[in-house]
Amino acid sequence: MDDHTHTSGALGRSVGGAETDAAQAREFADALMAFLSASRRTRGRLQPLFDDITVPQLVLLDAIEECGADGVGAVAELTGLSQPTVTRSAGALARDGLVQYGRTDGDGRRRPLELTSRGTELLTAKRAVVAGHLAGAWDNLAPAEQALVVPLLRHLTELVDKLF
Repeated sequence: MDDHTHTSGALGRSVGGAETDAAQAREFADALMAFLSASRRTRGRLQPLFDDITVPQLVLLDAIEECGADGVGAVAELTGLSQPTVTRSAGALARDGLVQYGRTDGDGRRRPLELTSRGTELLTAKRAVVAGHLAGAWDNLAPAEQALVVPLLRHLTELVDKLF
């Protein structure tokens, strides 16, 4: 088999053809970049669904729910925001009664964050709004695509997080 021959091996993987592999890698990169761009645009388009909180605040609430107990640094790392930005934003969310600071332990350098009951209720309600809005995309997937899409998106998220 020469470098220009392409066959499909087990699990549909490309066998042979360095040029074909490079072309597929470029196609994957293009598709992934287009998806990431669409995701950024979608985030902005979600804002009109909410009149009481911004999408960035929802992202922060979600991150605080996930890793706020590990402190501001962990939330900053998860969201890709700077620690001062997270500290400032968390302060505003605390003033709004959505977030509270947990007890510091050790030398006090780590400031745990947690959602208040009001913050949890708001996050749950807004997730339902987003899910309802995105249901149309889910409904447009074939059953076979539905079976693959969630694990694939989670795996791609992990891969992208490791790359950048």
